[in-house]
Amino acid sequence: MKLSIITINYNNSIGLRKTIESVVSQTDNTFEYIIVDGGSSDGSVDIIKQYADKISQWVSERDGGIYNAMNKGVRMAHGEYIMFLNSGDILYDNNVIGHVLPKLKADICVGNLVSDKGGRMTPPNEKNLTMSFFIRGSLAHPSSFTRRRLLEVHPFREDTKIVGDHEFFMYTLIRLNASYQALEDIISIFNTEGISSTQQTPDIDKKILSETISDIMPPRVKEDFDIFMGKRDDYHRLFYELSFSRYRMWIYKLVVVVLKIICLNRGFIKKYKI
Repeated sequence: MKLSIITINYNNSIGLRKTIESVVSQTDNTFEYIIVDGGSSDGSVDIIKQYADKISQWVSERDGGIYNAMNKGVRMAHGEYIMFLNSGDILYDNNVIGHVLPKLKADICVGNLVSDKGGRMTPPNEKNLTMSFFIRGSLAHPSSFTRRRLLEVHPFREDTKIVGDHEFFMYTLIRLNASYQALEDIISIFNTEGISSTQQTPDIDKKILSETISDIMPPRVKEDFDIFMGKRDDYHRLFYELSFSRYRMWIYKLVVVVLKIICLNRGFIKKYKI
């Protein structure tokens, strides 16, 4: 079996029904579907039972949080690849799985994600998937397909609240050098009312990410990286922030104009065209 789709849920019966319907409506159903419920008391279990004939495995019991439940789902799975589509998130259309399954080649394959508010998250190509990328953000797990063996080698850290997938992607792709593939397909629609969207990153999660970065990079490389990231002085911090500004080209042009005026255009920078 090539794919296991896992849904994590806790007291989100409305979102759970939407997620289940999007999965069981796929034209290609050559995958197993697993639901891990955290002991919901809002009728979620009744909804699961309504679709029991189309669900490969399910469990409803108290767990240790989101990533404990996701790791539990991995242990229940048999597929070569695992996709996490948690309650409230839905597949983009009924043909997603059929289109994507034949394309999966790498350890981690990531497609496009759209939000229920109209935003879009496009995965970086292999060239742009760098440590700097993971400092600024992460990949979208609702549009990701990950080899199960990789999740067994490096399970989600259960001491994190909302950044377990961020830590997983960063560690496996940078430290373990897992292979990566960017997919052009739109995979899923993300529910912006979920915990990762509505809560700020807790201090403990920030600490864990910082520790992971230190574990990945040797001390001398970390020192150079910190300088580049502007953590050592205001000068580097200013230019690092400017490099990501949407107005950076206009700022650079303004600097050139000012320098030309100051230097009276005496050959210092006159070859620069603005």
